[in-house]
Amino acid sequence: MNQILPSLFAADIMNLKEECDCLYEEGFDTLHVDMMDGNFVPHIAFGPEQIKSIKKQVKMKLDVHMMVSYPERQIASVLETGAEMISVHYESTPHVRFVIDQIKQHGRKAGVVINPGTDTSLLKPLLNTVDYILIMSINPGRPNQTFIEETIDRIREVKEMIGNRDIQIEVDGGVDEDIARKCIEAGASMIVIGSYLFTDNKAHLKNLKMLEK
Repeated sequence: MNQILPSLFAADIMNLKEECDCLYEEGFDTLHVDMMDGNFVPHIAFGPEQIKSIKKQVKMKLDVHMMVSYPERQIASVLETGAEMISVHYESTPHVRFVIDQIKQHGRKAGVVINPGTDTSLLKPLLNTVDYILIMSINPGRPNQTFIEETIDRIREVKEMIGNRDIQIEVDGGVDEDIARKCIEAGASMIVIGSYLFTDNKAHLKNLKMLEK
């Protein structure tokens, strides 16, 4: 089944709970939360304490995307938030397998993230341990970018590499309804939607929900 994940970073910071409650009532199951450290990416957003507070207030599951350097130093705190899904960038640490193992040992779904410039073949050693692969379709943590069209080919590459393993492909960055459809056709099953959903979202909610089949 395909799944649309609203990105909290695009929501109205003054009305987070109201917007999240609205999304839950519309049938959205999981909220994508960007954790940014101002080092791995330029911005700072949603540290472990904020994520823990969000988890207590919303009814949706949390998919935490760790855009931080040396995530092994913070993974314990992120696990304490109660998030059901946690992903870590391949590029953020030489100890990515350690972080993934920590996530798995705590019964959570573990994902690995790759930036647009990272060779998909580097994922091969992790294919027997991760639950999902997040393919960035923009350069992470930088606003006002457009979807990188080569992402569609990268989705196909990763889908072929996965084979019959039970691994989902997630896509994040610059996605609207039409792009989401292309990503799903290429093999992705989890699509993160940010500004397209939260800007005039009532006009887009119904069509996006139709993609969840």
